[in-house]
Amino acid sequence: MMHILFFTPYFNQPRGNATTSKRIVHFLQKNAIQTSVFPYAEKDPWHLPKADVVHILHATRFAAWAKENDFHINKPYVVTMGGTDINHDLQDSMADDVFHLLDQAQFITVFTQDALEKVEQLYPHWQHKTSIIPQAAWISWEVNESVDYDFPRILLPAGLRPVKDVLHVLAAMEVLVSQFPLLTYTILGANLDEGVHQQVLAECLTRPWMRYAGVVPFEVMTGWYNQANIVINTSISEGQSLAIMEAMAMGRPVIARRNAANESLIEHGATGWLYESCEDFIERVTFIMKHPMERARVVQQARQSMSERFSPLKEAQAYIHLYEKAKR
Repeated sequence: MMHILFFTPYFNQPRGNATTSKRIVHFLQKNAIQTSVFPYAEKDPWHLPKADVVHILHATRFAAWAKENDFHINKPYVVTMGGTDINHDLQDSMADDVFHLLDQAQFITVFTQDALEKVEQLYPHWQHKTSIIPQAAWISWEVNESVDYDFPRILLPAGLRPVKDVLHVLAAMEVLVSQFPLLTYTILGANLDEGVHQQVLAECLTRPWMRYAGVVPFEVMTGWYNQANIVINTSISEGQSLAIMEAMAMGRPVIARRNAANESLIEHGATGWLYESCEDFIERVTFIMKHPMERARVVQQARQSMSERFSPLKEAQAYIHLYEKAKR
């Protein structure tokens, strides 16, 4: 039996990396791949077993951890690069240790075509070993099929940090409240930046329809999704939003800020809605609330798209294919 050692920044803490890791590990094991996990950004001691292949999530964070801990990989390995890697950490410069990590990898994987092009721009010689393996939409809970649309209950699942820009649509919400007085706006996510956290708390104090509900583990997100009737994404940039994918898979209409990653998930007007300005956002919310037939059509097509394009079994099988090639 093949044994994979999976390095992830987080596994126990409720972060996007932890959700990604748990899903991949779960479906690898369903495919009879023995998998051990080492969450290198968590401080708890973890055992490092022997393995056939190493899989690393998040290149820049892992390289920094490995350097600090004088850790060296002595097995073939695969590196998966997410949005922070591609869109932020490597846009200005690439440290020698990160270059070495990526250069020595048997394979590099990314989530989207946009990310693939950015890796090729970093170093064209990596083109031959870089491939797209999209994240998967994994709904492991019961979905409330009956959704009430008497007023907007808008949910934004996002960690509090500048790139998520969770206050971007606040001016639009002010306008929408005048149309829909019972509107609610809920932000869920870890406090990852104290400056953003304080801004959010200050805005909530003056708006009875807005609240920050803190961090919610993936395993108990079901209640929040079931209460919401619109899920939004306001990020300046994304790797590939699991929150959008989860919402689409469980039949919630999605409005997302236009960026390359969100465009790779959403076909505007067909599987969801994209926006650029506050005026766009107001129009999208109003349309969803007032056109039930079109809303139902888009929601159904979104669910079908998630099922066909972003299967967790297909995701796991794509990684297993690379592990087998790396092990040779």
